Amino acid sequence: MLAKMTPELRGRIEAMEKAGLYGHGKEYEKSRYESKYMAAAWGEGYFPYLYRRHPDPNYDPSDSGKMSWDLYREMWGSHGEFVVDGNLSSVEYADRLRSLHVPTLILLGDHDECEPAIAQDMQKCIPGSKLVMLPQSGHMTFVDQPTLFLKAVEGFLAGT
Repeated sequence: MLAKMTPELRGRIEAMEKAGLYGHGKEYEKSRYESKYMAAAWGEGYFPYLYRRHPDPNYDPSDSGKMSWDLYREMWGSHGEFVVDGNLSSVEYADRLRSLHVPTLILLGDHDECEPAIAQDMQKCIPGSKLVMLPQSGHMTFVDQPTLFLKAVEGFLAGT
C-alpha cells in the first residue's frame, strides 16, 4: 500500500512514524495514534481499499481508534500501520489451511486491501475451496456489490 501512495502522503506517514507514534499530540492522544496519523494511514491510506463503488460517507478514520490501545500495540506493534512488529508477526496459519475439510468460500474485491495473491494462495491450500473476486469492489464486498455478493454466497451454499 505504501508503494501505491502518492509521494506526499507516503512522506507524511513516514515522517510521523520516524518521529514515533506515541506520546505526541493532545493529552488524550498520547497513548494512541494522533488523529492526523489515523487520518493519513486509515483514511487516505486504507480507505481506497475498503470501498470502490459505494464509499461510506460516514467513514471516519478516528472511529477505528476506539479500541484497547495496549492490546493493539501488543498485537500490531508500535511502529505504524504498515509494519507489523507485534506478536501478530509470529502468527502464521498457512500450513494449517490444508487441514480444513469443510466447504470454504473466499471472497474478495478486485480493489481489496488483501492482495489477490494472498487469497489465491489460501484457495490453493484449502481443499475444494472456492475463490470469488468481485469486480469494482474493495474489502467491503457486500457493500460495493451486494447483488453479486449474495449471488456468490447463495450459489456456494446451494453447491453451484
